[in-house]
Amino acid sequence: MIRDQASFEAALQRVADLLEHPPAHGTPADQKFTELLHDIESYKPVVEVAAPESVFARLGHEAEALVKKAGDFLTQRQERVRRESLMTFPENGEGIGPTTGV
Repeated sequence: MIRDQASFEAALQRVADLLEHPPAHGTPADQKFTELLHDIESYKPVVEVAAPESVFARLGHEAEALVKKAGDFLTQRQERVRRESLMTFPENGEGIGPTTGV
């Protein structure tokens, strides 16, 4: 659980790192990634107003963009998983064996 600004920033950095090389669906790392996104989304910081040209304002905008990108990624992955569950043959070819020639 994220309780302060430092842990929030650390979580954002972990998300940024994971977006570079996302974990495979269904793995423990994938579960941790989903929990991390949920924790980031649930975090409600105490908002202090910063001047629009300040470093804090810029960091806030960057954090918002990163959270949006992570949310978009999660949505895309959930859609892909939903599509794959509807397919007769998985895209990765797992489970497809030799045919009987029929």
